[in-house]
Amino acid sequence: MRFTSLLAFCMAAASACGVDFTNAIPANCRQVVLVESRDWSAPAGTLRRFERTDAHKPWQAVGAPAEVVLGRHGMAWGAGLHSSAPVDAPRKQEGDLRGPAGVFAIGPVFGRARREEMPWLHMPYQQLTPTTEAIDDPASHYYNCIVDRARIAKPDWKSSEHMNAIPEYELGLMVAHNPQHLPGAGSCIFIHLWTARDNAGTFGCTALHRHDLLELFHWLDAAKHPVLIQLPATIVRESLSGF
Repeated sequence: MRFTSLLAFCMAAASACGVDFTNAIPANCRQVVLVESRDWSAPAGTLRRFERTDAHKPWQAVGAPAEVVLGRHGMAWGAGLHSSAPVDAPRKQEGDLRGPAGVFAIGPVFGRARREEMPWLHMPYQQLTPTTEAIDDPASHYYNCIVDRARIAKPDWKSSEHMNAIPEYELGLMVAHNPQHLPGAGSCIFIHLWTARDNAGTFGCTALHRHDLLELFHWLDAAKHPVLIQLPATIVRESLSGF
């Protein structure tokens, strides 16, 4: 299958399963990051990049595919820009060790370096500090938020990630999964650096080798309103069953 036609097949497949990716992708989107796994349970997959000059032009592949590692238990349907999901797909839940499937807004980039050290970056950037925390406690008012604990008068969470101390978060990108902050629907999803601890799968994020992550971040441009699409290849194959 030609890379340039892959995204179109994914959209057709999603529509056949009750999800219309065409409508989910904003009209002003000019960059798509597509992550595809073998099936719902696969902890690994492939990332491809696509871009278009306007909403009426076809998507074109950019660069080479990159290997990624996903949640240890694969993917489950998440909450994002899409409005529906395949009937038989698993649903993303807190602590399920699955990455979210669907269409998602992305950004900002985050990391331990100072913004001045990355003059090539065309995305919003948040520098991590010793008090930056990702809140994964569904009972917290700050669930699925990245906060500066030093600025919170009365922290109400019992569980969080101290992001500055996590090696994988040396450099990463926020994924707008569960933007409504629904308790228990999954939190703190990122695209981040792949370390040896991720070889068996992540806790739900998508991880890339350093050179692939840097290439992705060099390419992303906030002015082009990039989105992330993640889904299993089984959905793609279903759309081709009659050929």
